[in-house]
Amino acid sequence: MVPHTVLGKVISSFVMILGYAIIAVPTGIVTVEMSKSGLTGRKCSNCESTIAKSDNYCKNCGTPLDE
Repeated sequence: MVPHTVLGKVISSFVMILGYAIIAVPTGIVTVEMSKSGLTGRKCSNCESTIAKSDNYCKNCGTPLDE
């Protein structure tokens, strides 16, 4: 089924965009929160930047990290 009137086409376009937004917005929020979860409270001793659990060197200054 396809809308034939202008009003029907406008409404269907709005509903399609709304459907994409319902999927895209939460996906972005979940992705950001998942990327933040890899960070710890650990700080680099040289530059005080936040360090991920799996890092061996500081991303900011290159200082080797203590275990």
